[in-house]
Amino acid sequence: MFKSAAFVSLSVIPAHGAGCYPAWSSGSDYFIGSFVSATITETSTSTATDGTVTETTTSQTKNFKCTSGTAAWSDLGVCSGTAAALTTPAPTTKPTPSRWTNTGCPEAWTSGGLYEGGDLVELDGNVYSCSTATGANLWCGEAAYKPGDSLDWEMAWTLLGSCDGTIRPTTAPAYTSLTNHNGCPVEFDASATYEAGDKVELYGLVYEC
Repeated sequence: MFKSAAFVSLSVIPAHGAGCYPAWSSGSDYFIGSFVSATITETSTSTATDGTVTETTTSQTKNFKCTSGTAAWSDLGVCSGTAAALTTPAPTTKPTPSRWTNTGCPEAWTSGGLYEGGDLVELDGNVYSCSTATGANLWCGEAAYKPGDSLDWEMAWTLLGSCDGTIRPTTAPAYTSLTNHNGCPVEFDASATYEAGDKVELYGLVYEC
């Protein structure tokens, strides 16, 4: 974005036949691709053989296009009259991916959420899978890697296809009542080492390694 810039006159550029664009305004916001016109005043001097110096001032209205790089504006040439109003092309519609193989949509993606590799999310009717590459899952909840809608989203997500509806919840597991063994086994400890057959208790349920 450019608010102000010097205009450089290039006399070799031919007249611009599209008419003059709206006049450049100091302090206005311009972006790459913006068109303006500006009146350029040039002063030249010439010296006669007797030493007399003559100063000549000329003014021309030119069209300019906002560009990137060291020169903020590109000289399009001298213009006259009024250019036709510029129209912004309508945005193209994003193609709809093919349907993914499962039925329904997973839970919606959440910015700031914690995701593991292989986790599925839905966004804008599409299903994405969080990358299983080492450490890549740490990006899956970042707004900078928002699935399908950020510059580097493919580094964190894989598009699986479109979906609608919701995924049917799984049936609640059926628990078996155990024979009373005079209480529960020791509580599960995440830092402990277990062997096959060891039993632990967690939240009132017994698990066997």
